[in-house]
Amino acid sequence: MKFDLRRHALLLAGAGWLALLLAVIAFRPLTPVDETRYATVAWEMYRSGDLLSLRLNGALYGHKPPLLFWLIDVGWKVFGPSVWWPRLLSGLFGLGALALLQQLARRLAPGRDDIAAMALLITASSLYWMVFTGAVMFDLMLAFFVLLGVLGIARAGAGGGWPAWLTVGAAIGLGILTKGPVALLHILPLALLAPWWLTGPPGSGGAPARGWGPWYRNLGLAVLLGAAIALAWAVPTALAGGDRFGREIFWSQSVDRMVNTEHHLRPAWFLLATLPVLLLPWLFFPAVWRGLIALVRQERTLLVRFALAWTVPVFIGFSLFKGKQIQYLLPLVPGFALLAAGGLAHLPRIRRVESVVVAVSFAVLGIALLVVAGQPRVAHLVDAADRPLVWLSAAVLLLAAIVAAAAPLRDRVATVAAIAAGSVAMVLGSYAGVARAIFDGYDVGPVSRHLAQSQEQGQPIAHFGKYHGQFQFVGRLQRPLEVVLGPEALLDWARRHPDGAVVVYARTPLTHASGVPPRFVQKFKGRLVYVWRGADLDGVSPHWYRTPTDDDGDGS
Repeated sequence: MKFDLRRHALLLAGAGWLALLLAVIAFRPLTPVDETRYATVAWEMYRSGDLLSLRLNGALYGHKPPLLFWLIDVGWKVFGPSVWWPRLLSGLFGLGALALLQQLARRLAPGRDDIAAMALLITASSLYWMVFTGAVMFDLMLAFFVLLGVLGIARAGAGGGWPAWLTVGAAIGLGILTKGPVALLHILPLALLAPWWLTGPPGSGGAPARGWGPWYRNLGLAVLLGAAIALAWAVPTALAGGDRFGREIFWSQSVDRMVNTEHHLRPAWFLLATLPVLLLPWLFFPAVWRGLIALVRQERTLLVRFALAWTVPVFIGFSLFKGKQIQYLLPLVPGFALLAAGGLAHLPRIRRVESVVVAVSFAVLGIALLVVAGQPRVAHLVDAADRPLVWLSAAVLLLAAIVAAAAPLRDRVATVAAIAAGSVAMVLGSYAGVARAIFDGYDVGPVSRHLAQSQEQGQPIAHFGKYHGQFQFVGRLQRPLEVVLGPEALLDWARRHPDGAVVVYARTPLTHASGVPPRFVQKFKGRLVYVWRGADLDGVSPHWYRTPTDDDGDGS
């Protein structure tokens, strides 16, 4: 029986998802500061059994809501603490989001399984979607709830009634419990713009004009439901944590991040400039641009109006925020993919030269992967057991190049599938082929295990500079580290705890005046992390305290 890509694209995307997830679990350590920090918050919840108040290094933590940590805790109670469970959890939300996208596309473009298939494959193979598959972060989880809310709005627009609005309310509430009030920004503009995308010009696929009072009333009720879900956690948590912690929950997670944040400060054009990276390789595929131009020239269908009402206001909103990161747009990737798929569907065919451009790109990437992995400075980092994976990834890239070049010109879905397979192979090759080189400086496992041994021996541990919890879960530490912010204060601490362990950072090697070695040293994020005995710290070269410590903000 012939495999129908149009109807079974989710199976193909699921195969790529499984390969990416296994590669992340096998090759990628928890990456500081974000992944290690969130794993530590979950670890302290698991150890304390306190599901209400989040903690980081023993202190109350109000920068993020609890849903991800609750779900991690549930899995750890069943399977025991591990890295694979949080990664699988994140990956499952990404896979679920793809299933929701398929339903949404089929609702917006009935009978056009080709559009649903292309939107699904484009999303699943976009660079940031692949990189965040399995990441212990909130973005794919938020994308799932955003898509759930967007699908609920589409169903409400088609007369879905109260079940559709209950879906919207639940999605808003769970989205807020995932990453805060930003979930509202992702969902509300689409619902507010319903008179434009749902009515539309005559003959454009929308519903006739209507009275909008009931629509906005139901939307208000859905927002109230979402707020009630979120407040069921936020109010008791704020009351338990006090006024300052309450302000952090209700203010810092929303207004401060939009207006007053000092982290990730970037100009308004930043997201526009980085959009091609978010959607790599698709904005470099010439046929996508031809398709988008075709959409502009034609009367806008329901799918196009819906996707524009979803993506454009949110994109503008994030661009106006003071602090911004490219992954903030991850929940919008399915909306961009709908536009790209709708444009490709309007093309009579994909030109041979466009397929050749993609084919040549994949061939070059496959050859480059083999060349880079064979370089002496990289080759020694690739285990002998991993080399077949490098060759396999390069072979898949070359095969994808052949398929892209030879794909039937009228079979747009097959061409998109070939490009998607090549994109997945590119990331898999990076994980398998050069993962040791990429992640060597981000693996805090060795120093974390050393600190765990120090705690087992009863030694107190001081951390110089702001601490993000990067060692806590990885080392399964049982007690918080003592955070010391000034050099004089740290030297005083070291004198009072001569047998204690002191964690300091430096960009150049540190030496002791008497030649005493450190207890431990390893590379860490482009610098060195040292563990010194308290009694020895005073004799260490003084530039350690002039080196800025890692002060990444919690703005992810």
